[in-house]
Amino acid sequence: MVSANLKLAAAIIVRDEAELLARCLDSLRGVVDEIHVHDTGSTDGSPDVATRAGACVTTGLWTDHFADARNAALDGWTADWVLSVDADEHVVVDAGRLRELLAGTDADAATLEIDSDRQDSDVTFRAPRLFRPDRTVWTGRIHERITARDGTLRLAALPRDVARIVHAGYATAERREAKALRNVLLGRVQLDDLAADPAGNRDQIARTLLDLGRSCVVAGHKQDAVDTLEMLRELFPRTRERLQGTDQLAQLMLAEGMDEVALVLVEDLRAAGAESAYCDWLAAQALAQLGEVDEAARLLNNVGRVVDTAGRRHGPAALTEMKMLVSALQAKLTGVS
Repeated sequence: MVSANLKLAAAIIVRDEAELLARCLDSLRGVVDEIHVHDTGSTDGSPDVATRAGACVTTGLWTDHFADARNAALDGWTADWVLSVDADEHVVVDAGRLRELLAGTDADAATLEIDSDRQDSDVTFRAPRLFRPDRTVWTGRIHERITARDGTLRLAALPRDVARIVHAGYATAERREAKALRNVLLGRVQLDDLAADPAGNRDQIARTLLDLGRSCVVAGHKQDAVDTLEMLRELFPRTRERLQGTDQLAQLMLAEGMDEVALVLVEDLRAAGAESAYCDWLAAQALAQLGEVDEAARLLNNVGRVVDTAGRRHGPAALTEMKMLVSALQAKLTGVS
């Protein structure tokens, strides 16, 4: 079989991830032919954990550039396909079917579903984590992306029952905020780099503003988040990044109790072509907080699932909880027990 000759490697960059790394490495056994772990300055024994698990370990200096680190993890190795995972993730894979699909595609990279256990809700989204290293390269100081070395990136989508990634989430809120703060700092550096580039890649600037705004939200820098997202909305009309930035801003307004502003932003999303059910989901939250529970309930009746403007599919628990809350508020207002 062609798939029997296909060489598949996994690449992981780590720094002080000893607590989580073992599970990640264990999930890769029987899936890949070799594992490359590139350590960028751990002091907790992460390289030893990787070595004991049979991984090939390299070390390098951390240069505040995620793409450089991920590309360094590939130096000196050869593989037909590389699976990129993080230490706080593990994979669930049908190894035989995966190899058959990879052997039969002409794509440069393949997307997988990633299940992320967040503090507020479970979210599932797609990202290109499998790629041909001879055709692709990582780019971006922060929120790095796989890009084609020449031309447009050709993507395949792997079925969920063939391969998916599970992200364990951050161990503590403090760690989540610390990583977000790091991302804010690196995002600002990347934005400065792009602004100084005479070529002025507008797509990259728009993506960086969006990522920076999101990081500011998680880091608790709310006014910086608002300023960044409003800049994105003003400078990049009719773009996917503006749509997602408006979504992020609406969510922030909801969290801050600025419900009238959130409703205005939701109508902006509708006009820009966002999914109607998702707009109803956001609007229902604002209306419920404003006391307009009957209208909130009416809108929620239109929502069967929650998929945001970035394509992230939210778990059903959040929708169920919201419907129960609105129903309870209706009962309270009508005096029904």
